[in-house]
Amino acid sequence: MRAGLYILYPISLDDFEPLSPQVLSFHSIRATSQKLVSPSMRVPNATNNPNKVQLTRITHVYFDHPNLEAFTEFAEAWGFVEARRVGDTIYYRGYGRDQYVYVATKATTKAFRGAAFVAANKAEFDKAAKLPGATVSDLMNAPGGGQLVSFAPETNLYFHVIYGQTDREEPKEPPTATHDFQGPYNSALDKERKGRFQRYHEGPAMVHKLGHYGVICENFDSAIKWYTENFNFVYSDVLYSPDDEGTDIIAFMRLDRGKKFVDHHCVFLARQEKPGTGTYVHHTSYEIEDFDTQLLGHDWLRKKGYRSAWGVGRHILASQIFDYWRDTSGFKIEHYADGDVLNNTHKTGRDVAGAMAIWGPELPKDFMIDHSMLDD
Repeated sequence: MRAGLYILYPISLDDFEPLSPQVLSFHSIRATSQKLVSPSMRVPNATNNPNKVQLTRITHVYFDHPNLEAFTEFAEAWGFVEARRVGDTIYYRGYGRDQYVYVATKATTKAFRGAAFVAANKAEFDKAAKLPGATVSDLMNAPGGGQLVSFAPETNLYFHVIYGQTDREEPKEPPTATHDFQGPYNSALDKERKGRFQRYHEGPAMVHKLGHYGVICENFDSAIKWYTENFNFVYSDVLYSPDDEGTDIIAFMRLDRGKKFVDHHCVFLARQEKPGTGTYVHHTSYEIEDFDTQLLGHDWLRKKGYRSAWGVGRHILASQIFDYWRDTSGFKIEHYADGDVLNNTHKTGRDVAGAMAIWGPELPKDFMIDHSMLDD
């Protein structure tokens, strides 16, 4: 199984003006004699300041499904737990502090209705509510209550900010549907587990939390500007086109929490390479506990007859062990484990877009296709 490798030569975007031709990796320096760099298609600098709405974490996503009954079966096999059902809407949780991580609603058409992020406090929520296009609603029927600010800055790019929702109490140990006993890992030079046996059984990979989502953007430049000018999103890594070093095509963004470590990215935005195709969610991703959970969950989904999209493998950027599937509406959905965490000491990496995995199966040719739009 070969996933392919590429060598990173990261530098910091923070050290340069956004249009400076000096914002080059070692790779691009070698290539400048062969092709023209177009700086106008680079992402703008993104630094946090108190004027922006301060968010603390991603919490949940919203999806519409025509066949909610079929999705309910998938959700159980995926490792979601039903938290509440209100009419044609089901709230699914993980075992983390968020009241729910996925909201599924029965509808006539399939749709991604955006992700929600937690405001740092009431003042930040009120600041979000004053942004252009904001609408405010109460979450009286949702687990944990709270209020929601919603935006639709461009077609199918919904975004929400939540405040006032009570947190769940996190368990002291991660719950499992697969582990009978798991002790320390016996490495080649250190055998910590003596006289005890690793024992597992079949079952779903239980979800801890929503980790991130990715969107393929028709209006990539305006979407990046909206995210970074209004909220505390900063870049962890930016990838540019192999055909033009001046055209950035993917931005992996995290929330700037200062010295506090956060996930490598909670959202990535990618430039739509086929104009006119539209904006759509590429996948949503959920954290699970460990590699054994990952593989046991993979086998469980396979035996249930669901469709694998790609995996299991390990990503280069963010380092996660990944496993992508397609749900009953065709949306791609990912389990991940062992992802990187960063804080404000990290300098933005910039490199050419290339291979996506250190190891794992070959990338399927249809991986970037929006299967929710196909009748397959």
